Amino acid sequence: MRSNFTVLSISCILLTLGTFSLHAQNAPVTITVDASANRHAINPNVYGTAYATADNLLDLNSPFHRLGGNNTTRYNWQLNADNKGADWFFESIPYDSAAPGEAAETFLNTTKSGGAEGGFTIPIINYVAKIAAGRNKLASFSQAKYGAQTNADWNWYADAGNGVLQSTGQNITGNNPLDANVPNSSSFQKGLIQQLFSKYGGAGNGGMHYYFLDNEPSIWWATHRDVAPLGQTMDELVSTILDYGGMIKSVDSNALVIGPEEWGWSGYFYSGRDQRI
Repeated sequence: MRSNFTVLSISCILLTLGTFSLHAQNAPVTITVDASANRHAINPNVYGTAYATADNLLDLNSPFHRLGGNNTTRYNWQLNADNKGADWFFESIPYDSAAPGEAAETFLNTTKSGGAEGGFTIPIINYVAKIAAGRNKLASFSQAKYGAQTNADWNWYADAGNGVLQSTGQNITGNNPLDANVPNSSSFQKGLIQQLFSKYGGAGNGGMHYYFLDNEPSIWWATHRDVAPLGQTMDELVSTILDYGGMIKSVDSNALVIGPEEWGWSGYFYSGRDQRI
């Protein structure tokens, strides 16, 4: 079926700004739309959900299920804990279970029960969460250590500040990332990939099919400024992607590596270092 649409010309537009007048004349434009041309099936993976239950996935017939977001950037699979970054006072908080990788396994079990393919976020930032003895919280911007701040988690963990000094109104700089975090590396994350592969099999054979290489890396300088305040350069990000992507493929050659998952168009055109400037 063919449809023809003609844009009617506007004979004259008169714009008066003080004593200045602008006249514009547009010639008629004809646009032809051929609805039968280049027809193809839509890839089902453009449809999906995040943080769904198995019932949600079944009810929506969702083909794809993702576990992502700012907190996944700092997921420590060995401790089964993460850091919430700027979303919640830069706190490292444990999950209920102390079992290594429990959050990843629960996500995959839910995804499989819902008949979907899973996409799990693998942290590629330099630090991931650590927690205190007894599975207690830790704060990147402790008020006891760095001073009073303009806001804090008064209800649940009052020592966790927002990283903005009350005395100056300025962001705290020069904090120690190890206050609430431990170093991350591809070799550290390899243990999780191996655990999932050993328990569930490879991609397309019951295991995790997709791995996202982190979440919105070009704005880590804001969302995770306690551990990545400068913003990554493009060269740094490419090098990290190749490192972690190669590691994942070394464990499961059939897994599909997706990265980076970005926050908006700016993340595709500009590095984190560029956006911070």
